[in-house]
Amino acid sequence: MLAVVTALVTAPGKGRPPEVQALNSAAIALLSAHLQGFITDLFDETARHLLAGHVADIDALVGGANTRGNPNEHNIRALFATIGFTDVLVGVSWQKVGNHSMRAKLRSFNELRNRIVHGKSEVVRKATVVLYMSVWRNFATKLDAKLGHEVAKQIGKAPW
Repeated sequence: MLAVVTALVTAPGKGRPPEVQALNSAAIALLSAHLQGFITDLFDETARHLLAGHVADIDALVGGANTRGNPNEHNIRALFATIGFTDVLVGVSWQKVGNHSMRAKLRSFNELRNRIVHGKSEVVRKATVVLYMSVWRNFATKLDAKLGHEVAKQIGKAPW
């Protein structure tokens, strides 16, 4: 552990210390976990606002939803389909990243995450980590706004 910390605080020489590679790989795994947590929390909020007063036990419904698995397109779509969104990702895009491109980034990110956590040797550069952080920050903002708008249409007021 001390070697990792030392590698991070010493002046860089030629090449990259192997410890930095491990941290970049860990950052991808952590980013995936945070993205999955965001998706789960957004699902929970959305379901509670949409279903309040319409189902006997919202906790049972939300708790019974499959929130496990990677934050991949299939899992995200399947989760939100349980509360009436056929494809929650439709229309999620932003400047220079169309919906098709966003879905491709989601796919490549999950493939990278899977290679890392399942032990494949993978070179992950800082630029890759920074890129995906930016992409998922924009994705989270746009998906949150979309669902807020959709819920507001259903309940007659802004939910969040």
